[in-house]
Amino acid sequence: MAGVANTENIKIRIMASERIMLTQVTVEGGGTIPRHYHEAEQIMIIQKGKARVTTGDNKVHELGPGDIWVIPSNVVHGVEYIGDVQGLEMVSPPRLDNFTGYVISHTFFEDQKKEG
Repeated sequence: MAGVANTENIKIRIMASERIMLTQVTVEGGGTIPRHYHEAEQIMIIQKGKARVTTGDNKVHELGPGDIWVIPSNVVHGVEYIGDVQGLEMVSPPRLDNFTGYVISHTFFEDQKKEG
């Protein structure tokens, strides 16, 4: 799941407080978020559809409705949404890059070195 993001079919709706962020994820026709990492811890619950995920050095794992995916802080991970998918994602602390795009230095793709 390294490579280029395919996010045109992925729609998100973000709700956040000072210390936690909840994102409703709706995918129509599949999509891919390449392997990356960030400081925030992340938990995703698949409500509908299927997703292939990787976490750290673990092999690809397929998730379906009711499955929960836990990503610790600063662990490389990626997801390929298969077809139509709905899910809820909880993140703490909130990821400011979700509000400004994956262009600021809060998210690091696997091909990049983390600065600092």
